[in-house]
Amino acid sequence: MKITLFALCISTFFSLGFPGSLGVAYSQAPEITRTELVSATVQYQNLFLKKVVSTPSEAMEETTFDDLKSAELTFVEQSMAEDLGSHWAWAEHTLDMIDSYSPFLFRTKKSRELEEVKLILQVDELGRVSGFEVLTDMDKGLKERLDHMIRKLPDCKPVPGFTAYTPEAFELTITKQ
Repeated sequence: MKITLFALCISTFFSLGFPGSLGVAYSQAPEITRTELVSATVQYQNLFLKKVVSTPSEAMEETTFDDLKSAELTFVEQSMAEDLGSHWAWAEHTLDMIDSYSPFLFRTKKSRELEEVKLILQVDELGRVSGFEVLTDMDKGLKERLDHMIRKLPDCKPVPGFTAYTPEAFELTITKQ
């Protein structure tokens, strides 16, 4: 039993990588925030979700697990959080919900010309989607439809086992069906 547990711990350590092994270099100036994408991607039908790594800033808020509303994570939520390398777990039905908005998002003539929409979703220290940044050139109507969709998203759940929960950003790519 002890050997199996030890082998599991060692294999988990090597599969997650050594600390600082993401290959991301940051500036030493604390006021500059650089962002880079982690290679881990979750794909669901026409959606791609990636975690965006940013340098920690001194003013970054954080909460502890005791301060958050915790609920048991399903297997899908737990594996999605592990795949993204995040301490926030998206609700199991979140990607299905976003995918169901695809016809609504691409319904106008201008938005039908786009092949995909990329945006950054910001999750605050409480697990709420607190904002988004559009990376694709788009018309005002599509941005308003994205805003409507993002307001409907459920809060993220904290993954047990972390000492602090800080804001994170995720890149969401929605491709046309």
